[in-house]
Amino acid sequence: MSSGKIQSIRGMGDVLPVSQQPFLYQSANWVWLKREFSAWCELHGYQYVETPVVEELELFKRTSGETSDIVGKEMYLVKRSSGEAGGDDATLALRPEGSAGVCRAVVEHGLAKNAAGLKFYYIAPMFRSERPQRGRYRQHTQMGAEIFKEASAAADVEMIAMLAGFYNRIGLGDITVKINSVGDAECRPRYREKLIQFLEILRDQMSEDSRNRMHANPMRALDSKDDNDKRLFADAPTILDHLNQDCADHFEEVKQGLAKLGIAFEVNPRLVRGLDYYTKTAFEFECNTLDGAIKVIGGGGRYDGLVAQLGGPSTPGVGFGTSIERTLLALESQKIAIPAFPTPRVLVAYMDSGVKYDAFRIAEDFRAEDIHTDFLYQAKNLGKQMKHAAEQGVEYVVMVGGEEWERGEVRVKNFKTQEQSDIPKESAVHYVRGRMAGKL
Repeated sequence: MSSGKIQSIRGMGDVLPVSQQPFLYQSANWVWLKREFSAWCELHGYQYVETPVVEELELFKRTSGETSDIVGKEMYLVKRSSGEAGGDDATLALRPEGSAGVCRAVVEHGLAKNAAGLKFYYIAPMFRSERPQRGRYRQHTQMGAEIFKEASAAADVEMIAMLAGFYNRIGLGDITVKINSVGDAECRPRYREKLIQFLEILRDQMSEDSRNRMHANPMRALDSKDDNDKRLFADAPTILDHLNQDCADHFEEVKQGLAKLGIAFEVNPRLVRGLDYYTKTAFEFECNTLDGAIKVIGGGGRYDGLVAQLGGPSTPGVGFGTSIERTLLALESQKIAIPAFPTPRVLVAYMDSGVKYDAFRIAEDFRAEDIHTDFLYQAKNLGKQMKHAAEQGVEYVVMVGGEEWERGEVRVKNFKTQEQSDIPKESAVHYVRGRMAGKL
């Protein structure tokens, strides 16, 4: 067995609280972004859900589609243990996206039977077995939201407005919103015929991926990243010219709703997203200070048939996802400062080891009052603790021990003004809190 160091898997990074880490993997940035997203979702009435990292492979085949890149090229497959039914078969997968697992949970737990609509959000790692590139990692973390049991175009508008509002909340600018309608099961077949006729003429000139998709899912060909394909398909017929009345009215309401809310958008008739389950509205958010394929930092759409596809009742749904990694790259590209971890405001120091745990208890009293408090587990003398307080920039040092402690007091030192006071030990927290608030 090799005794060398074991490295992390390429395309899967460590998030750490050290400044030497790239901006993308500094943990203070992640904590702040997750808190902001959670707060924003909860302001809109969404509740947190968490689903397993490993799901049945069949779930993603059924939802994402056999011809999707996710299923065809990017799945991390997992074998069952030999003791399980079907053991040694690769019939499990690390989840590559979030909506499928949430929909599976809705079906499994009968949530679609609830009278009211369902509004969920999640923050979860996703896995794609692809060549790592900047902004395209084998493990990435997705922040997402879903609405079920709401067929109204207003739910689509909320999804788009909510994601736009989140980017605005965290300070991101220079964002372009692109929307499209991909129709439904009634109008898509007519469009599919026209599109296949168009693609057949170009069959020998297009990429192998597009040829493979041409009959199984021709709309996915329009999602090709191949530059030659993009040029060839520039004049392809668009789904917007083949929508039925219901889909056309729905898309019109989405556009009108966004306009009423003052959200600028562009209609992109080539936008189809990369998954097979979308119906009607599809949308993407591009950050114009990023380059290439990673410009798309978030997106989503409506998936009215997905719950039924997984064995549940007919249940409309719409959702979005945004990558933490790409959002951080966007923030970095716009030089947006993110708050660092808070530093201690108080240090509880001790004169000698005999009162160390008395000091520890006082530190816990401060923490119980939500005051960020530091404590050194092993310090040879008070001087070293004072030096540590200066390095950390604390506001107050509470000193435990000596004659003051024998009198039932602690010495409190304002580290900025150097003012010192002897305070009854049971009043230390109240005294420091009052001084911080300017009330004492």
